[in-house]
Amino acid sequence: MKTVLHLIDTTGPGGAETVFINLLKKMQVSRLNNVVVLRGKGWVSERVMELGIQPVFLDSKGSFNFSYISELRRLVRERRVDLIHAHLLGSNVYGAMVALICRKPMIATFHGAVDVAASERFLKAKFAIVGLGASAIVCVSKRLQDELRHRSSLPDKKLRLIYNGVDPDLFFRSQASGLRYELGLPPHATIVVSVGNIRPAKGYEYLVEAAVALAERDPLVHFVVVGHQREELFAKLSHQIAQADNYPNIHWLGFRDDVVNILRQADIFLLPSVSEGFSISTVEAMMASIPIVATRSGGPEEILRDTETGLLVPVRDPGAIVSAIARLSDQGLRAQLGQDARNDALRRFSLTSMQSAYYELYQCLIGR
Repeated sequence: MKTVLHLIDTTGPGGAETVFINLLKKMQVSRLNNVVVLRGKGWVSERVMELGIQPVFLDSKGSFNFSYISELRRLVRERRVDLIHAHLLGSNVYGAMVALICRKPMIATFHGAVDVAASERFLKAKFAIVGLGASAIVCVSKRLQDELRHRSSLPDKKLRLIYNGVDPDLFFRSQASGLRYELGLPPHATIVVSVGNIRPAKGYEYLVEAAVALAERDPLVHFVVVGHQREELFAKLSHQIAQADNYPNIHWLGFRDDVVNILRQADIFLLPSVSEGFSISTVEAMMASIPIVATRSGGPEEILRDTETGLLVPVRDPGAIVSAIARLSDQGLRAQLGQDARNDALRRFSLTSMQSAYYELYQCLIGR
């Protein structure tokens, strides 16, 4: 039985972490032995253990942690690892270094703009290491692939495109309920859901501006935000709300493990990001047949077709968000956008397609 070493340098939850877990689910039922290395306990480690895998915890802090490299090298030899698969820049660099040292094939998966940020320390050196050590470099969107091609020294022949996938079966169940009761909303309120941890790239300050405008224009529109709340950034949003002329209808739910059920109760999905890679939550909204308003922030333009499977609006433009939400007061348009989005997502972004693409790549590299 072949052995795959899986690396990720975050503890989650998030889009990359969800992909990481979904891949492990596939590999656990395949003829592969899976070894998982994590930097610490958290959401990811809990999900990994639910799959019957006991993760190895190794501290990977620092740009070039040689103790961590030594521990990975030892693990590769002791567990007789045949292939290394890493996610996100930090783990991609370490995985590539160990692959070079141990002469093992390696897959590096880049998940978004955070992996190519110009402010990243030693970025050129890190790209050089990944380019040398990785056998295949997977990008989760065409835009990211093009960006890596033009902004890095990564070998073009190693770049591959594999879209992140979502399990459609999660959205085939009967109608969910309970959110309106939990939030004390009337039955005819319009629920606009956004999913994503609170960080600068998510553009939540523009959601707040749109909610302030709609509080006067249509007080039955309620915004629901799901995701971890960074204290400093959330304090800024709270201050922004306190200074507003109208108090907006925003419900900050924080992290939730019932995101699927929340999405299935939404009337509209909103992605207000100023910079976005491949948005898993947008694809989940498509699978749930929810009409979508998303900014032209990178990934959404590749996922959605404007006016066909969603409404695309400019970044940093709360007025455009308000107009798009008002446009979706048309129930016929809502239904059509939701159905067309689901059909498109089933065709392009299914979990099975993603898992199969990676598994084929595994077999190719292990065979080599």
